[in-house]
Amino acid sequence: MNHLNQELFRKNHFKQLTSVQEKVLKEIPKKRDLIVRSQTGTGKTHAFLFAINELLDVESQQTQAIIIAPTRELAMQIYDFAKVMQEINNQIDITLAIGGMENSKLKPKLAKQPHIVISTPGKFIDILGWNTLRLDTVKAVVIDETDMMLDYGFIDEVDTIASRIQDHAIFMLYSATIPQGLRSFVKKYLHNPIEIFSEEEVLKPRITHILVNQRHRDMNESVLDVLTAINPLLAIVFANTKTQAKEIAEYLRDYGIDCVEIHGDVSDRGRKQVVSRIHSKKIRYIVATDLAARGIDLPEISHVINAGMPGHDLDFYTHRTGRTGRSGREGYAISIVGDKDQSAVNKLLKTGIQFQFKRVKDGVLEDARPFYAVQKRTKKLDPEVVQVLNRKNQKVKPGYKKKRKQEIESMMQRKRRDMIRAEIRDQKKARAKARQQAKEEW
Repeated sequence: MNHLNQELFRKNHFKQLTSVQEKVLKEIPKKRDLIVRSQTGTGKTHAFLFAINELLDVESQQTQAIIIAPTRELAMQIYDFAKVMQEINNQIDITLAIGGMENSKLKPKLAKQPHIVISTPGKFIDILGWNTLRLDTVKAVVIDETDMMLDYGFIDEVDTIASRIQDHAIFMLYSATIPQGLRSFVKKYLHNPIEIFSEEEVLKPRITHILVNQRHRDMNESVLDVLTAINPLLAIVFANTKTQAKEIAEYLRDYGIDCVEIHGDVSDRGRKQVVSRIHSKKIRYIVATDLAARGIDLPEISHVINAGMPGHDLDFYTHRTGRTGRSGREGYAISIVGDKDQSAVNKLLKTGIQFQFKRVKDGVLEDARPFYAVQKRTKKLDPEVVQVLNRKNQKVKPGYKKKRKQEIESMMQRKRRDMIRAEIRDQKKARAKARQQAKEEW
């Protein structure tokens, strides 16, 4: 390590390099492109900062490194890490360029050709249109959370950025996984890349995966039940949509749980305030959508609550649960699931994830029978169904069997809906009464 990195190592009170940091530093002198397969929590951010420092010529006022992060929050966190370098050497010029910043103030900063630019894909595309930043002097380009760039459709912007970088620059892709959709990008821009894998043992996630049966309860109510049964240091509730996130957050507040929201409808100013509250440890509950949450790097998260399995891509289950159990700490991933989630759970079981089945009873999370294990049970047929099945039909018309099946399914759905409505009404009344009584006692 050069002097700058030695000081950065000391300033961060590191005792030793992680395997990722050590391997990246070893490969940097070869000036070859890198694909770094590493989960968050293995020191990957400092791995690429160490790499950039090895290449940086502080005496030359030229843009020498570009770091592209998928979200504003993640870009800001990288910037916070990088600012320590300026404390060591105040000549180092680092500029953060993300959405929400005033372009009138940002353009002059970029015109000075800062040594390092940290940005998001969309914002950097804007910067390219300004023609203020020279790219021919760039020595290294870091694409952080590359798989996330693909997941959220940013890969076209990243492709445009990469196409403007000259061949002598080193590309470094940092990603938990390299899905098939990234292969064409890798082949197009990376030349004979070296793949680096994390070998951390103490930093590997220690996650207990738990399934809680939603049954016929409202999801908001189910989330509340789970949260009141745990005592988290910091918990994230994942919703599949912005609407669901807002509904869950509002419901929790109605029951006295102070929580913050992070999703696409939260303003830039609001997002900064939320992140500030989280970092100041003034909040214990976050309700978020996948995109916003992937930009949060908080090793203190003790519990991840999934309000249903991810509906779009099961890889998001890994991304979500990867928020907890970091740096050797224990973490809990609790998924509230229903019948529609059984297929997703079966697929996750095939990947080797072991689930514990739990239920909330009397405010406590306790063991439950594996409700997905019993899939086929002989049921006594409904009398109305029996009538349909035994209906005599002298002349069988084309499509008769299909129509009969549809009639039975429609009948069963109606009966099930009626039963669920009645059960929900009873449960809500009982719970409301119990909560009111508890509040009065409290």
